Amino acid sequence: MADLRLPNINKIMLCGRITQDIELRYTPKGTPVVRFTLAFDRSFKDDTGTWQKVANFIEVVAWSKWAESLSNQAHKGSPLIVEGRLETRTYVDSNNVNRKVVEIIAEYISFLEFKPRAEGDTPGSNDEVPLPNEEIPQAQVTNDDVPF
Repeated sequence: MADLRLPNINKIMLCGRITQDIELRYTPKGTPVVRFTLAFDRSFKDDTGTWQKVANFIEVVAWSKWAESLSNQAHKGSPLIVEGRLETRTYVDSNNVNRKVVEIIAEYISFLEFKPRAEGDTPGSNDEVPLPNEEIPQAQVTNDDVPF
């Protein structure tokens, strides 16, 4: 049997709300980092045909400029779209129990909430959210790529 070559794809996009205020921290080397929980709903029909909503929660980690942007622009309840990749890690907790965590490593964040300026702010001072230093490569699409 020939080896099946699978593409190396690890991409996730979620829209939800932050469940607690953002706390900016720094690694020992001085890199900004935030960890927060994103809450989002999943709708489904139950056995009786009635629509139900279930809240889901997933941990998100944001680094560098995204971490700083979140600490300046977001708060508990802020709606976000988070694009990133899933990662798993294991650790031993304080009770010496092995734990496994699945989290999103944020690569791009869209802030969905207009944050009104506080009194005394000058126009334009908080209008733009800084982007991370890394540029996201854009796919180059040509006419040869279009199937019609």
